[in-house]
Amino acid sequence: MNPRLRRVLFIVTAAAVLSRLFVLGQERGFPLVARATLTVTLASLAAWLVHLVLHELAHWAAAAWQDFEVRSVRFGPVLFDFTGPRVVVRRGGDLGGGVASLPRGVERLSARLRVVAMAGPLMTLCVTLGALARWRVSGSGSLASPLGIFLVMGGFTLVTALLPGALLPRRPESGTDLEQMIQPRAILGHWVNAAAVQGLSKGKQVSEVLDWRAVQPLLPAGDAPVEAIELGWCIACLDAGQVDLARPRLRSMAERLDDESAEWLRTDVFNQLGCLSALEGDPVHAQACLTEVREWQSTEWYCELLVACIARAQGDSVGAEAALARWRAGVDSHPGRVFAIGGNQWVLSRLEKRGQATLLLAESRDAAPRGGEQ
Repeated sequence: MNPRLRRVLFIVTAAAVLSRLFVLGQERGFPLVARATLTVTLASLAAWLVHLVLHELAHWAAAAWQDFEVRSVRFGPVLFDFTGPRVVVRRGGDLGGGVASLPRGVERLSARLRVVAMAGPLMTLCVTLGALARWRVSGSGSLASPLGIFLVMGGFTLVTALLPGALLPRRPESGTDLEQMIQPRAILGHWVNAAAVQGLSKGKQVSEVLDWRAVQPLLPAGDAPVEAIELGWCIACLDAGQVDLARPRLRSMAERLDDESAEWLRTDVFNQLGCLSALEGDPVHAQACLTEVREWQSTEWYCELLVACIARAQGDSVGAEAALARWRAGVDSHPGRVFAIGGNQWVLSRLEKRGQATLLLAESRDAAPRGGEQ
């Protein structure tokens, strides 16, 4: 939904509610209406949080069951972070919820993702139906009662969970529960890429976590915004030696990047394209890519691998080795070492082959007979 339309809708809704409260205040007295409004608001908030906790607990249990690595769980203003050696509890002002997880492997990923996505709404539906049955049995006809408010908030929670991302203030890349169940191409592509990230984080190689043939149908077509799955597919192609497939896609991504693209995606695209250009003997284009990378990347050692490729393309073996050493030193001291190594393994292998070829050429020249000597 357009942000301006959302803003107008919120203003209209708030104005309608306030006008109704004003009329009630005139009829029954403002102190009474104020107390009733505060009571209903607090009860609604409490009911929302109960539904939210149950909803996210169901997602959490399903994620563990379907072999997802759960990294954090948020229940309203409280977040539990499991990424470190100890569980860290953080507080904030958000009343939403969520389970941040990474799937282990891509086997049956579509079916596993559906199970995890369905768990939360199914829990909310069951609890809400239970509240409805209890409300009908109790004979209370007022939705302003505690049970009635809990019933209404259950329906609100269910509707919110099943909204498409376009209607939310900020569309999540991972998709809403409904989108994860329907699984349009972009949503499934996001989760396949997440599975690759999880594998790389455990020290696996790209060839072990992504098959370029299986990923190819998930690539966006035309002039669509650049997606992370494209970069993963390109690296998988380069790792498998499918350079003719990866090259045009990388160039297309570089042309389609805009100000809305994430900085890490922008730098990685130009870094991979620059390394490929340099290794194919085009240091001029690689240098242009290096300029882009330096503009968006603040980590000093990040560019050194591309610098090494350019130096090798220019015949500067000493400069290439020095840049490569700086890159390795930076990687070894960085928490994201496994991603740097795994995502650039194809570059390192090509550099190593070039280095061996240069060394063999130098040795053959030294061993060749020299003319003019008696």
